[in-house]
Amino acid sequence: MPIRRGEARSSGPDYASVVAQDRVPAPGPLHVESYDWIDADELDIARYTSDTFRQLENERLWPSTWQMACRLEHIPNEGDFHVYDIADSSIIVVRTGENEVRAYHNSCLHRGTTLVEGCGHTQVFKCPFHGFSWNLDGSFRGMPAAWDFPQIEKDDFSLPEAAVAIWGGFVMVNPDGTAPDFETYAAPLTEHFQPYPLEERFVAYHACQVVDANWKATQEAFLEGYHVSTTHGHTVRFANDFDCQYDIFGPNVSRLVQALAVPATNLVGKVEQAEMAATIQKMMPPEDRGEVPPDVNARTWLADRFRHSFSRQWRCDLSSASDAEMLDSIQYLVFPNFAPWGGYAIPIAYRFRPWGDDPNKSYMEVMMLHPIPDDGEFTPAEPFVLDQGQSWAEAPGFHALGMVIDQDMANLPRVQKGLRAAQQKTITLSDYQEIRIRHFHRRLDEVLGDRERT
Repeated sequence: MPIRRGEARSSGPDYASVVAQDRVPAPGPLHVESYDWIDADELDIARYTSDTFRQLENERLWPSTWQMACRLEHIPNEGDFHVYDIADSSIIVVRTGENEVRAYHNSCLHRGTTLVEGCGHTQVFKCPFHGFSWNLDGSFRGMPAAWDFPQIEKDDFSLPEAAVAIWGGFVMVNPDGTAPDFETYAAPLTEHFQPYPLEERFVAYHACQVVDANWKATQEAFLEGYHVSTTHGHTVRFANDFDCQYDIFGPNVSRLVQALAVPATNLVGKVEQAEMAATIQKMMPPEDRGEVPPDVNARTWLADRFRHSFSRQWRCDLSSASDAEMLDSIQYLVFPNFAPWGGYAIPIAYRFRPWGDDPNKSYMEVMMLHPIPDDGEFTPAEPFVLDQGQSWAEAPGFHALGMVIDQDMANLPRVQKGLRAAQQKTITLSDYQEIRIRHFHRRLDEVLGDRERT
């Protein structure tokens, strides 16, 4: 019987069989598999290069979907605000009470001037042009020469609101104030992150960079492990590539899980456990490394070393964390542009945005989220903005991870250049390893509306 589309798999050990042998069992969500083949064979290259497509996203995508605006620690006190800009949307996120956050469209109702920029603290949103002002709760406060605006009814002149949700310490916004609730939109995210609640973390490091590639092309470089053996060749002796697991959870959430201390498919059975243990432990500070036993089980031994190392570095107790949480890549995507990671091995979150009006550029951000120390003392990091082409390894806290990101960054300008130079009209995607890209574009088509696939 011929194999149906999407059923073919690599010959190496799948993720389920790896975690089934771990000494400290993985939490329930990591034992879940959820895959369906998606017909997305015809994706027009123009969606990565066309200004018309960029404008369509500006009109239909960004105004109607849930996006990560900031973290709660960015606005800890009443009156603290943070502006989230994307495409033509500008949203003020403001702390209006100890347990309340609201979001307003950043546009004066008089003649459209943005009320605030960046981040800061205020008790009044006052237009710098003519002095129209609003209270923190969005209600209209007043303006100079009120006698000249008889048509304005104060009670009807409040700032238009965007929808707000708090998840995992992140402030999520949807410019459409009547949007469906985030929990439903992003299910099963809350359930899957219960073992490692992100609200108990803080932004320890934060790096950003303009990339010479469309925001979708940039994001998609991080949605699959198919590129690992070619782009990150130094990892093939200790990190699997073609055996990653890919999951689709409803219309807005997908996941990749990749096991550490399992070599690339063509090296399975050819790399000693002791070699993998010795290589991987170099990711720890020297004081946390140990002598590798000759009969070592790499995953078990490394998980113990990382529990000790991370607990010491982060001043918290990770003694009960599973082997998978300490070692593996566990990356989710919440449509359209937010990628939080589970576990502790790579404690990060990505965000990808368009850059200006150029479909050939994007803005990539990586937040490194460490657990809040047991003593409760922490200071959120300010964003470190890298120059274009600057090494990510130069960002504070990003030395090891930055060298890996640099390898991806080397590809992306060539991806965009090649898309613009292409004579073919479409890109070609694999059935399984690039299923998250297929899933993303199917959802994108749904949001952009009934139209021919382009």
